[in-house]
Amino acid sequence: MSDPEPQLTKLPPERRWYQFSLRALFGVTCGTAAFFSLARTLGYADAFVILVAILAVVGIMEYPRRVHLATGIVLTLVAGALLWANVRTTKWQNVFNVLPPDQLDSVAKSMFYRGWPIAPFMPCLVRHMQFDASEAGVYAVLVLDAVVSVVILLLVRATCEFCCRRLGRLNIEKRPEKHPPDGNPPPGGWSAEPQVE
Repeated sequence: MSDPEPQLTKLPPERRWYQFSLRALFGVTCGTAAFFSLARTLGYADAFVILVAILAVVGIMEYPRRVHLATGIVLTLVAGALLWANVRTTKWQNVFNVLPPDQLDSVAKSMFYRGWPIAPFMPCLVRHMQFDASEAGVYAVLVLDAVVSVVILLLVRATCEFCCRRLGRLNIEKRPEKHPPDGNPPPGGWSAEPQVE
């Protein structure tokens, strides 16, 4: 009698970039539905800013390597505060009592009085009770606000990860020894497993 042939274990095929899991497809479907329902409620400009902020935070959390849980929580809170600061409706339009320029598109008009640290209306000149603004200038200020927000998130990530690594090292160094304080070996010797009663 010959020995039976050994069973070959089938390894899962490597995933390609175009292969999606069912969970990823479900997430994309839910995300698309949430985006369009949010866009109908808040407006497409606000929904797009929120979407870009979520993608930026996820990218910062995942790359180049995944962050600790505490860092993820802090990044989420800071990103929420930055998002609120950039999308909130301000009272500048009531103070100036001037509408955004007519030559701007709908997104630039909706974001004209918003933004942090600089709103797009701030660098604009006022002529004959009208702002003299271009779409390129408005979008340049919005990109500057986005860059400032990303830099803040990267600094928060670096600081939190440094603190997590430092605390992890301190915990490793301060772990209690398994040896008794008097230095005598436990019953059964140092290498013996603890006895179960």
